[in-house]
Amino acid sequence: MIKFHWFRRMVNEGDEYARLEELLRVFECERAGLQRLALLLTGNSEAVKPCLSRALRDCISSISVSRDWILRWTRRVIIRNAINLVMNPGRDSLVETSDDTVNGLIAFSHDDSLVATADFDSICALPELDRLVYVICILEHYSMYDCALLLGRSLREVNEARQRVGDYLGQICELNEFAQRFATISSA
Repeated sequence: MIKFHWFRRMVNEGDEYARLEELLRVFECERAGLQRLALLLTGNSEAVKPCLSRALRDCISSISVSRDWILRWTRRVIIRNAINLVMNPGRDSLVETSDDTVNGLIAFSHDDSLVATADFDSICALPELDRLVYVICILEHYSMYDCALLLGRSLREVNEARQRVGDYLGQICELNEFAQRFATISSA
């Protein structure tokens, strides 16, 4: 009797899992944010579409996530695919994605608005590990421990990369402030 009750409860809780339509809606409604995430992680505009296509395929093949967590889970799958692309470029070619079924499910838009900003250039100028740590820890709010697990690195390596990023971006902010003050003085 107890086992039956437990099983019935599990079946009812299964109704809380996201469906394919909801997953596709997330990819469509959050398209710009997901593309920016892939672009910041890879630092390569040509790798965005293959990264997102692979992430969508991975999401579809294992769609056992709560409706409440679908966006967060989708972003994590994109992070994992981008890490694989950046850290293991020859092992699994994401640039050559020939899965027409997945590519046809979502529309990709070319978004130059982020590429044109100085912030994007500053982030892309970072070494791969530093850029990944910055996006995962700072922008996506993952803990350093989770970041280390995703990257397959030690906590020490992640902490050092985070410190380097902080130093680098601090210098960029100082230069930007100096340039703004200089422009104000020159125009007066």
